[in-house]
Amino acid sequence: MQISQTFPEVQQKTLFVVADHVHAKIFLAEGRDFQFLEELKTDYPSHEGGDRTSMVTPGGVHSAEQNERDSIIGEDHLFHTLAKSIFARKQNNEFEALVIAAGPEVHELEKLLHPDVRACVTRLIPKLLVKLDDASLIEHLLS
Repeated sequence: MQISQTFPEVQQKTLFVVADHVHAKIFLAEGRDFQFLEELKTDYPSHEGGDRTSMVTPGGVHSAEQNERDSIIGEDHLFHTLAKSIFARKQNNEFEALVIAAGPEVHELEKLLHPDVRACVTRLIPKLLVKLDDASLIEHLLS
Protein backbone atom coordinates (compact mmCIF):
# COMPACT_ATOMS: atom_id res chain seq x y z
CA MET A 1 0.00 0.00 0.00
CA GLN A 2 1.17 3.54 -0.69
CA ILE A 3 1.14 6.29 1.92
CA SER A 4 -0.95 9.26 0.81
CA GLN A 5 0.75 12.53 -0.20
CA THR A 6 -1.03 14.20 2.74
CA PHE A 7 1.52 12.55 5.07
CA PRO A 8 5.29 12.95 5.01
CA GLU A 9 7.41 10.10 3.72
CA VAL A 10 8.79 7.69 6.30
CA GLN A 11 12.49 8.57 6.33
CA GLN A 12 13.91 5.37 7.83
CA LYS A 13 12.80 1.75 7.72
CA THR A 14 10.16 1.76 10.43
CA LEU A 15 8.39 -1.22 11.95
CA PHE A 16 4.83 -0.41 13.05
CA VAL A 17 3.26 -2.74 15.60
CA VAL A 18 -0.42 -2.53 16.54
CA ALA A 19 -1.78 -4.88 19.18
CA ASP A 20 -4.56 -5.63 21.61
CA HIS A 21 -4.88 -8.54 24.06
CA VAL A 22 -5.84 -11.05 21.33
CA HIS A 23 -3.75 -10.29 18.25
CA ALA A 24 -1.02 -8.08 16.84
CA LYS A 25 -0.21 -6.86 13.34
CA ILE A 26 3.24 -5.89 12.12
CA PHE A 27 3.84 -3.49 9.24
CA LEU A 28 6.98 -2.10 7.63
CA ALA A 29 7.19 1.36 6.08
CA GLU A 30 9.86 3.23 4.18
CA GLY A 31 9.37 6.21 1.90
CA ARG A 32 5.76 5.94 0.70
CA ASP A 33 5.59 2.14 0.95
CA PHE A 34 3.54 0.65 3.80
CA GLN A 35 3.34 -3.14 3.80
CA PHE A 36 1.75 -5.74 6.05
CA LEU A 37 4.26 -8.33 7.29
CA GLU A 38 2.66 -10.57 9.89
CA GLU A 39 -0.25 -11.14 12.23
CA LEU A 40 0.19 -12.88 15.57
CA LYS A 41 -2.66 -14.29 17.61
CA THR A 42 -2.71 -15.63 21.11
CA ASP A 43 -3.89 -19.18 21.63
CA TYR A 44 -4.34 -18.62 25.35
CA PRO A 45 -6.86 -18.66 26.76
CA SER A 46 -8.97 -20.79 24.51
CA HIS A 47 -11.95 -18.72 23.40
CA GLU A 48 -14.16 -21.76 23.59
CA GLY A 49 -15.87 -22.17 26.90
CA GLY A 50 -13.72 -20.96 29.76
CA ASP A 51 -14.61 -19.19 32.95
CA ARG A 52 -17.20 -16.48 32.61
CA THR A 53 -19.08 -14.29 34.98
CA SER A 54 -22.78 -14.37 34.23
CA MET A 55 -25.71 -12.34 35.47
CA VAL A 56 -29.21 -11.22 34.62
CA THR A 57 -29.89 -7.48 34.77
CA PRO A 58 -33.01 -6.12 36.50
CA GLY A 59 -34.50 -5.69 33.01
CA GLY A 60 -34.10 -9.43 32.35
CA VAL A 61 -31.16 -9.15 29.95
CA HIS A 62 -28.54 -11.87 30.27
CA SER A 63 -24.93 -10.67 30.45
CA ALA A 64 -21.68 -12.68 30.43
CA GLU A 65 -18.11 -11.55 30.76
CA GLN A 66 -14.90 -13.53 30.25
CA ASN A 67 -12.74 -13.97 33.31
CA GLU A 68 -10.45 -10.91 33.52
CA ARG A 69 -7.54 -13.07 34.65
CA ASP A 70 -7.71 -15.07 31.39
CA SER A 71 -7.63 -11.86 29.38
CA ILE A 72 -4.56 -10.62 31.27
CA ILE A 73 -2.72 -13.95 30.86
CA GLY A 74 -3.59 -14.04 27.15
CA GLU A 75 -2.25 -10.53 26.67
CA ASP A 76 0.95 -11.39 28.54
CA HIS A 77 1.45 -14.48 26.36
CA LEU A 78 0.91 -12.48 23.16
CA PHE A 79 3.20 -9.65 24.28
CA HIS A 80 6.03 -12.12 25.05
CA THR A 81 5.63 -13.73 21.61
CA LEU A 82 5.48 -10.31 19.97
CA ALA A 83 8.61 -9.08 21.78
CA LYS A 84 10.51 -12.17 20.54
CA SER A 85 9.30 -11.60 16.97
CA ILE A 86 10.35 -7.95 17.02
CA PHE A 87 13.77 -8.87 18.45
CA ALA A 88 14.31 -11.45 15.68
CA ARG A 89 13.46 -8.79 13.09
CA LYS A 90 15.94 -6.40 14.74
CA GLN A 91 18.68 -9.04 14.63
CA ASN A 92 17.97 -9.43 10.89
CA ASN A 93 18.29 -5.64 10.43
CA GLU A 94 14.74 -5.41 9.07
CA PHE A 95 14.07 -2.00 10.67
CA GLU A 96 15.75 1.06 12.14
CA ALA A 97 12.84 2.66 14.01
CA LEU A 98 9.87 1.19 15.87
CA VAL A 99 6.39 2.58 16.55
CA ILE A 100 4.04 0.65 18.85
CA ALA A 101 0.30 1.15 19.35
CA ALA A 102 -1.01 -1.25 21.99
CA GLY A 103 -3.72 0.48 23.95
CA PRO A 104 -3.17 1.50 27.56
CA GLU A 105 -0.87 -1.53 27.99
CA VAL A 106 1.69 -0.18 25.50
CA HIS A 107 4.21 0.35 28.32
CA GLU A 108 3.81 -3.26 29.44
CA LEU A 109 4.89 -4.38 25.96
CA GLU A 110 7.76 -1.87 25.98
CA LYS A 111 9.10 -3.40 29.22
CA LEU A 112 9.36 -6.80 27.53
CA LEU A 113 11.48 -5.54 24.64
CA HIS A 114 15.17 -6.31 24.41
CA PRO A 115 17.28 -3.18 25.17
CA ASP A 116 18.50 -3.04 21.53
CA VAL A 117 14.88 -3.00 20.37
CA ARG A 118 13.80 -0.51 23.02
CA ALA A 119 16.49 1.87 21.75
CA CYS A 120 14.70 1.91 18.35
CA VAL A 121 11.32 2.97 19.75
CA THR A 122 10.42 6.40 18.40
CA ARG A 123 6.79 6.52 19.49
CA LEU A 124 4.42 4.70 21.86
CA ILE A 125 0.72 5.14 21.15
CA PRO A 126 -1.71 4.19 23.95
CA LYS A 127 -4.58 3.47 21.53
CA LEU A 128 -6.17 0.27 20.25
CA LEU A 129 -5.77 0.52 16.48
CA VAL A 130 -5.58 -3.14 15.48
CA LYS A 131 -9.11 -3.30 14.02
CA LEU A 132 -8.80 -0.22 11.79
CA ASP A 133 -8.67 -0.45 8.01
CA ASP A 134 -5.27 0.33 6.44
CA ALA A 135 -6.07 3.94 5.48
CA SER A 136 -7.32 4.83 8.98
CA LEU A 137 -4.41 2.98 10.55
CA ILE A 138 -1.87 4.93 8.52
CA GLU A 139 -3.61 8.17 9.47
CA HIS A 140 -3.34 7.37 13.20
CA LEU A 141 0.22 6.10 12.99
CA LEU A 142 1.66 8.95 10.93
CA SER A 143 -0.21 11.95 12.31
